[in-house]
Amino acid sequence: MGKVMKNWRSLAASLALCASVTSMSLASHTALAAPQGQFVDSVAAVVNNGVVLESDVNNLMSSVKSNAKRAGQQLPDDATLRTQITERLIMDSIITQLGANLGIKIDDAKLDSGIADIARQNRMTPAQLRSRLAAEGMNYNSYREQIRKEMLLAEVRNNEVRRRVSVLPQEVDAMASQIANQIGSGAELNLSHIMIPLPENASQQQVEKAQALAQSLVEQINAGADFGKLAVTYSADPQALRGGQMGWGKMEELPSIFASQLQSSKKGSIVGPIRSGVGFHIFKNQ
Repeated sequence: MGKVMKNWRSLAASLALCASVTSMSLASHTALAAPQGQFVDSVAAVVNNGVVLESDVNNLMSSVKSNAKRAGQQLPDDATLRTQITERLIMDSIITQLGANLGIKIDDAKLDSGIADIARQNRMTPAQLRSRLAAEGMNYNSYREQIRKEMLLAEVRNNEVRRRVSVLPQEVDAMASQIANQIGSGAELNLSHIMIPLPENASQQQVEKAQALAQSLVEQINAGADFGKLAVTYSADPQALRGGQMGWGKMEELPSIFASQLQSSKKGSIVGPIRSGVGFHIFKNQ
């Protein structure tokens, strides 16, 4: 089940964090020792003090394929998809480790509140949401743990933004009000997003390479290529494995660098590439 995006301001948090969690070491596929006769898992990647297991990659790959089939979403070939999934799990592992270091936890009460919010955004009660998940073949306990993980990642991203950027809450609200006055309060869009990342202190060659890729993707999309498939293949956005789908949100909740270019966009239009501090961005107004 797709979740309505609660607040597009989380996009800014995701962008800030992408530039700050690049430290990792990848391992070759190493088997983990186990008693004779028991299943032996293998390591897909070593991430600081943690690991990403092949079973983690396989489970997420199966889930992504199942969700894509239900949604009619195209996917890239298995090798490309596996690479993206491994990279996503590496990023998740880094963020989870940051959360542990910062003492950030999502207890059951906070989790229940988050799931209630998701149900409300989808115009359901929590009981109806649970029934819907069961009808779609999703285990509710697994769903809860996935939401707990996503909430933890969001908390870490927001904490990182607060640490890196000195912006008062009232300044954020003032900017949102200013954008709302310019474009009309309450204006909503249903967006999908592709981000082509840039490393910190990128060289001119790196910038030109990323820009060329972003421009090539725009040209492919305008020529009829599937946006979601390209998002899965190339995007560094946290929603990449969902085809880049951000969901519905208010225009004033977007970072102003994007809102200013999206305010005149029409349904079905492609906007970008837009350069930000962490990369190039392409949006589709669904």
